[in-house]
Amino acid sequence: MKILLISGFLGAGKTTFIKELINRTDERPVIMENEYGDNNLDSNELRQSTAKEEDIQILEFMEGCVCCTMKDSFVNSVLTVFSSLNPEYLIIEPTGVGKLSSIIENLKPILNTAVFLLRPVVVISPDNYRDNMKEWPSLYSDQIANASIVVFSKCEHTDPDIIADVVKEVKKINPAAEIVSEHYTLKDKEWWDGLFNLKGGAKEEAESMTAATAGRPGGADSGSAAEDSFSQVSINRGGFRNPGELIQLLEDCLHGEFGHIARAKGTLWVSNEVLRFDLADRMYAITDSPDDGCQCVFIGKNLDEKKLRKRLCGGERNSRIMLK
Repeated sequence: MKILLISGFLGAGKTTFIKELINRTDERPVIMENEYGDNNLDSNELRQSTAKEEDIQILEFMEGCVCCTMKDSFVNSVLTVFSSLNPEYLIIEPTGVGKLSSIIENLKPILNTAVFLLRPVVVISPDNYRDNMKEWPSLYSDQIANASIVVFSKCEHTDPDIIADVVKEVKKINPAAEIVSEHYTLKDKEWWDGLFNLKGGAKEEAESMTAATAGRPGGADSGSAAEDSFSQVSINRGGFRNPGELIQLLEDCLHGEFGHIARAKGTLWVSNEVLRFDLADRMYAITDSPDDGCQCVFIGKNLDEKKLRKRLCGGERNSRIMLK
């Protein structure tokens, strides 16, 4: 079984990248989603929009962050996938607040002649590189430093000078990384197939990756968990009378009304239909949803759970807050 880690900060576009990977290759991997909290929004999105969904098994790991708090359960889950399903490929999408160095370290003990680690991928948005690096330096640097491939996302309309500057910054953190600075949808099939190719040994490859990054900012010797303290609020009931109320909620999220929200996403009833919202990188989008219920998650720092609950569900205690 070959393991492909696809990491990236909150809202970077990891799930969208995985959808493109599945649709551009002939492989039928098992996908493990490390949802942050008790929601399965990303898993549902993959199931609904992957052309080969009938051939793809998507597993959800929602017990905690696989890089620190639930690392033992995570490793056991990977071993269970290997022993029970034994797929040729396992794609793991860690939560956006997970340190890539710690995830690689956690996998090392189970790497052998039958379980291999492929070159880890990190997805970043060049437009938001400087803001994210300023606000979450330890976590953001770690994800870049420990990746073998750095993929730019959401860059179709990005100024070429910004892309060039971010390429320089990424090279300072990880000189050995392959950097995909054009939008990944422009890559040919050979490149996509190459993501599933094994280069180097199993444990030896993991050892070389973490050893090479040990002296870099956010490298393998900088601790097992991000120094940035994230919390999340999950709300499973609630809704709005009209789309304007949802828009006002998202505007208030952007302006700090409920704390420093780095990522928010969910589905909820608005009038007589279910809508999906996504907030990341100081922007948001609202779309139709085929789901039939309410699942909302807000991730950030210093979150005001009471205000969020009151806005979405009139103050009823039907939300849950979890700390990383």
